[in-house]
This record gives sequence, structure tokens and C-alpha cells, in this order.
Amino acid sequence: MQQMNENYTEINLREIIEVLLKGWRLIAIITAISLMFSGIFSFFIQEPVYEAKTILMASLATDKLTTLQSDKEDLADILDTISAYPTMTIQTYKEQIKSSKILQQVIDDMELGKYEINRSKLREMVALETLKDTNLIAVKVTHKDPKLAADIANTLAKEFTESITDMTRQQASKSSQFLQGQLEVEKKNLDESRLELKEFLSQPRGTNELRQEFDSKLLMLTTFKTQLVEKEVELNKVKAGLIVSEQELKNTPQVIVTKKSVGQDPLFNQIVAETSDTSMKDVAQITMKSEEINEGYINLKTKVSDYKIAASELSGEIAMINTKINTTQIELENMQLELADKEYNQALLQRKVQLSQGTYDTFLNKYEEIRIAESTEIGDSTINIISQAAIPELPKGSGRLLNLAIAGVLGIMMSVFIVFFKEYWVSSGKQIIANK
Repeated sequence: MQQMNENYTEINLREIIEVLLKGWRLIAIITAISLMFSGIFSFFIQEPVYEAKTILMASLATDKLTTLQSDKEDLADILDTISAYPTMTIQTYKEQIKSSKILQQVIDDMELGKYEINRSKLREMVALETLKDTNLIAVKVTHKDPKLAADIANTLAKEFTESITDMTRQQASKSSQFLQGQLEVEKKNLDESRLELKEFLSQPRGTNELRQEFDSKLLMLTTFKTQLVEKEVELNKVKAGLIVSEQELKNTPQVIVTKKSVGQDPLFNQIVAETSDTSMKDVAQITMKSEEINEGYINLKTKVSDYKIAASELSGEIAMINTKINTTQIELENMQLELADKEYNQALLQRKVQLSQGTYDTFLNKYEEIRIAESTEIGDSTINIISQAAIPELPKGSGRLLNLAIAGVLGIMMSVFIVFFKEYWVSSGKQIIANK
């Protein structure tokens, strides 16, 4: 079975080669005719085309779009995002170069209508090429007029640069309008917060006044406590002296009783001698008893009384000082609560003013940056024409050899098809006749 397939294949290949050899004249004639017509068109009919090329450098372009992310989320980052210029890629620039707006501007500036060049035709004339591993864009313009091709390439580059500048200015203008409106709002908020703080500080018993009064009361409380300690020490001394004095008073008799002989008293002796016949010896044997108030007792009793009076006075003073201490402590507690409340409110208002001031300054700085950007030729800094198109001296390769090659291939294919079709037609006709 395999042998039969090989013989069948060999027979088919042989038949194909025989058919081609049989029709080689026809193949050669048709191929020659195709090459002749292609040569006539390429060398005598087709007009030469010139290519002018200008090269642009996109300074801020990237290979692909990237999303800028920041770990920070403060107001400055948000404003940077709002006012940032759009990220441009090489492909974005290429699409913009061939946009209808720029093409129409080139047509209007150069009056290309008289050359019967519209946007579609101009777009076909323009070819863009990105130089590998660079941010360079080659703008190629082809036309049969070399000077016109160079002028179109240069004008297209110029219009594109101006378009980028206009686009960035429009972006800056929108950001500027937004920031200007927001500045007015933030200025109003700042003025209101300042006025609120000013009114709070102008109220009676402000934080400074309360702080001074609190410090004064605290010093007064310290003085009272010092006085209390001194009075308590003095009272303890008085009580100790009172105890000692009372003990001494208890042990001291109130009166002093004395016994003595009458003879010891001269006056009494004289009286007895004048009025009585009693002898001096008898008189000496007579005794008498006398009682006298003890001055030591009186002194001790006075001393005890003085101690009691001093203790009473000190106790009263201590009680008064304790009352003052208690009153002062209550006043200090109330004052401390009032001071803490006012300091908290003042801190809130000051923080509000600081935040309003910081927000206003941030908006103001960004607004100034945008205003500067509005007056800057951004297009000239992002797109640079590093090589203007020169008038080409030689025409672009017209593809004559390529045309000839294509014509030759097409001629061979068409002639082979005609040869096989002719062979098929003859063979099928013979088969029909044989069957009849």
C-alpha cells in the first residue's frame, strides 16, 4: 500500500513538472509582459517622491503611562495631583502630531488647499517613527516637491510644539482658576478664625489673668499652710507648758501655815510686857499659828490662765487658718477647672487659626507656581526640535526594484495558473470525448 502511494505521488510530481515544462514559453511570455509593464510604470510614469525629516525630542515623555502614588496624603500632595500636567508618552505625542487640529493648522498656515492637500491626504503624507531606545520622534513628510515636503515637516513640528504649550497653558489656567476661587474661600475662613480667637482673648478673665490669679491663690494657700504649721507648733508648746503648769499648781498649796513663839515678835513682846505681868520666859513659851497666801501658787495659777488663753487664741487662729485653707482650695479647684476649659478652647481656636493659615499659604504657594507656569513656554521645554527638515536633494527610493520583483512574482503565479488551467481544460475535454 505504501509503495502504491509513493508511485502515485511520483506520478503526480512528474505530471506537474511535465505540465510546467510544456508551458514554459507561456510562463516566460506572461512574466516578461508583467516585468515590462512594471518597468514602464516605475521608470516612465511614476513621479519621484522626496522625503523630508525633522526630529523632535520629548524631554518629559515616558515609555508608558504610570500612576504616581505618594505615601503622604496632605494638602500639598493633593494640590500637586490636581495641578500636575498630564503624563505624556511617546505614543501620545505621536497621536497628537497627526491630530486633525494640528493638521488643519498646518494646512491653513501654508495654504495647502491650493495643492489640493486636505487632512486625509496630509495624514497619509506624514509618517512617524520612534528611534529605538530614545525619546526621539522622527517626523517624515513625503511629497513630489522637496521644498514643500521640508516646509510641511518644519511647520508640523512648530505647530505641534505650540499645541503642547497651549495645552499646558490651558491646564495651568484651569488649575489657576480653581486655586483662585479656593484662595478666596480659605482667606474668608482664616479671617473668621482670627476674629473668633480675638473675641475669645478679649473676654474678661482670660487665660493669662486666670493663670496669674491661680498662681497668686496657690502662693496664698502655701502661706496659709506654713502659718498653720507654725501655729500648731506654737499651740503644742503652749499645751505642753499648760500641762506642766497645771501639774505644778496641783502640787503647790494655796496658803502657807506657820507657827512661831510670841517672843519672836518684838511688837507683841512689847505689848505683852506693858499690859501684863507675865515674864518674858512665859511669853516665849506662848506660840501662835498664822496662814499666808502662797505667792507661788498665785503665780502658777496666773501662768495656767495665760497658757489657757494662749491655747484658746491659737486654736481660734488655727481654725481660722483652716477655714481660709479650705476656702482657698475650693477657689483653686474652681479656678483650675475654669482655666483648663479656657486653655482648651484657646488651644482649639489657635489650632484652627494655624490650620487655616497653613491651608491658605499652601494654596497661595501653589497658585503662584501655576501663575508662573501660565507665562512659561512649556512646549519649548518639553518638546525640542533638535533637527529641522532640510530640502532633500535625492528622491526617496521609489521602489522600482520592489515593483519589478512584485511584478515578476505575480507574472509567474498568473502564468502557472493559466498553464495548469489550460492543461486541465484540454485533459477534461479529451476525457469527455473518450467517454462518449
